[in-house]
Amino acid sequence: MKSAKRGVSEVVATLALLVITLAAMAIYIQGFNLYYSGETGLLSGIFRSGSEQNYERISIVYTFKNGTEPNEALYVLVCNYGARDATIERVIIDTVVQSYSPQVVPVGEVTAIRIPLSSTFSENVAHVISLITERNNVISAEFRV
Repeated sequence: MKSAKRGVSEVVATLALLVITLAAMAIYIQGFNLYYSGETGLLSGIFRSGSEQNYERISIVYTFKNGTEPNEALYVLVCNYGARDATIERVIIDTVVQSYSPQVVPVGEVTAIRIPLSSTFSENVAHVISLITERNNVISAEFRV
């Protein structure tokens, strides 16, 4: 005698697979929406900081060294022509991070930034200074002392 094979029909199997797929997609989309719509979402943070970077426009106008050996400093005149105040957090000269306390450069103003020099600079040699703001904009210029 032949035993009858019992299984799920093709229609029921297709419907079950479709329901499982739709439920998984709904859960995924809901999680995606909740994650990226919040204040701490990755994409919203990237786009917000990127737009804030666009409002910050600063340039290095002039650089000069002044003072005697123990109190020698480099002065950098910085102009902020952007729509937001810029806070300079780090200063790098020739790949060396300088000791520097953050300073705000207000909108529409030229500000002198004093950087204490820990090492002597060679005369008539080009040096590179990079100013890094709190919004991670980098402004670089070449100068000679």
